[in-house]
Amino acid sequence: MDYPVSCTIGLGSNAPDREAQINRAIDFLRGYLSKCSVSSIYESAAINGTDSSYLNAVVHGRSSVNSSTLVRHLKDFEKAMGRNQESKEKGVVPIDLDLVIYDMRILRPKDFERHYFNIGYRELLANGSFQDE
Repeated sequence: MDYPVSCTIGLGSNAPDREAQINRAIDFLRGYLSKCSVSSIYESAAINGTDSSYLNAVVHGRSSVNSSTLVRHLKDFEKAMGRNQESKEKGVVPIDLDLVIYDMRILRPKDFERHYFNIGYRELLANGSFQDE
């Protein structure tokens, strides 16, 4: 595989400091990916209908590592930002980073279909973020 390859990541947080969490994640991804495009930050209801609403965003860029290494880096960042078993039990997601598309392949079809991903994804499409692919 030739590197770097395109990747699209969905972001979400329903923590009390959710805006700060999303912005930290965006900063992390901007430092980790090249040719980074970021959607606006927007609110969506929790899928389960009971947890606090989320702030979401979608980031598209190019990665110099394979998909499993990239996912490991995303999950390590989530842990560093406070995502753990205790937060999960409380229904609080400090930050969620999901690699939805990698090298033009949809890795997480359910996330790809979710409204919270599609809002940002369609915004990036409309802004021409995928034209070089």
